[in-house]
Parts: sequence; C-alpha cells; structure tokens
Amino acid sequence: MPQSSLIDPLDIISGSWRNLVKNFKLYTEFVLWMVVLSVAYWAIAVFTRTLFPTKLGANLVLGLSSLPLSLIFAAVTIGVIDAVAKTLQNKKAAVGESMLVGGHKLISFIWISILIGLMIALGAILLVIPALIFAVWYSFAANSLVVDGVRGSGALKASHKLVSGRWWSVFFRLVIPYLFFYFVVRFGLALVLLLLGAVLGDPGLFFGDITDITTVSNLHILTTTIVPQVAYGFGLVLATAANLIVWFDLKKAK
Repeated sequence: MPQSSLIDPLDIISGSWRNLVKNFKLYTEFVLWMVVLSVAYWAIAVFTRTLFPTKLGANLVLGLSSLPLSLIFAAVTIGVIDAVAKTLQNKKAAVGESMLVGGHKLISFIWISILIGLMIALGAILLVIPALIFAVWYSFAANSLVVDGVRGSGALKASHKLVSGRWWSVFFRLVIPYLFFYFVVRFGLALVLLLLGAVLGDPGLFFGDITDITTVSNLHILTTTIVPQVAYGFGLVLATAANLIVWFDLKKAK
C-alpha cells in the first residue's frame, strides 16, 4: 500500500476541527462531566488539606480517595471515543448512551491500557526507540475495543496489523495533529490563566500546575483545576477525532 494513499495530516487536523464545531454541544456535555470530576477532586483536596495538616498525609489520602474519580474519568474517555466515532460516521450520538458504553467496557479498557503500558515500558527498558515503535503499533487498540468490540490482546493485534508496513506514515499522521492541537490548547490555556491571574491578583495562576496544595488558596486550586480541564477536555475531543480519522482511513485502505 503506497504511503501517499493515506489521508494528509492537514486534512486530519481540519476534519477534527470541523467535527468539534459541528458537534460542539455534544462534546460540551462531556467536558462538563470532566469539570464535575475536577470540582469533586478540588473538594477532596480542600477536605484532605483541612483534615490532614501534613503534606504526606494529605497527598496520600487525596490519592486514595480520588481513585474512584479516575475510574469515572476513564469511563468518560471511553464515552468520548464512542461518541466521536459515531459522529465521524454521521451516526447519532448521545452522551448517556456513550457513557453506558464507557461503563460497560471500562474493565476491558483498563486491561488494554495496562497491556499497552507494559509493552511500552518493556520498550523503554530496551531503548527509547522500541518504546516509540510499540506506542504507534498499539495506538488504535482502544478504538478496536470501543468501536469494534475487540477485547484484550486481540485489540492490540488489530492495531498492530493496521500499522504494519506503514509505521512512518502512521507516525507522522499521529504526531503532527497531536502537536498542533497540543500547542493550540496550551497557548489558549496560558492566555486564559494569565487574564484570570491578573483579575484575581494571583500571577501564579499563569503557571497552572499545583506542586503543593498546602501553600496556595482554595480559589487557586479550584481555578487551576477547572480551567485546564475545560481546555484539555476539548483537546481530548480533537485528539480523539484525529486518531479515529487515521484509524478509519487505515481500515478503508487495508
């Protein structure tokens, strides 16, 4: 299969953007779910900081108590994949239905993520390059699970089969849109945090990340939790669409 037969990276970027604009209301509902989870995380952070004055105790309890939120977020991520796949195929998508898919396939999604993580870790032990090769090989495994219902190692094999023989073509079609959307989201987020920091008199908001929850105000924690989540939520939609566009194109060209 000639590499030139695959979709152009610029078409992937424009297709992802058009999909976001066309279905903005739908994806906003998913982002709101992410914001709710972020607020819950903020509430837990405030509670643990109040109850456990030591940094070690607060971080330990925060990590354990936020585990259920991480599972829900994983289900939301699966729901995003399901919804984006449907909209790209001009099918009707609904948040509730996609969230049910997320709950139903959560365990399989976690298992696949563990398998991919182990493969990439193995590659990293060998060298950086094998880890990168494995990451591209298995970059479509989640799509095979969510859209095609292929579970476990079968999803990894399906992804590897599509990439085999055109690794470099797939690599560039994954990396270019990802880097583009990453810098767009980061730039937009930096501007918003800079403006909010100026309004609230807290220049530290510009840096976004919180390294120690015991040294900043609750408002700072809340702002640097919600605002980035909104940006990353829409960034997730764009990146998911780009990944799915490449995946659908690979399946069509197979």
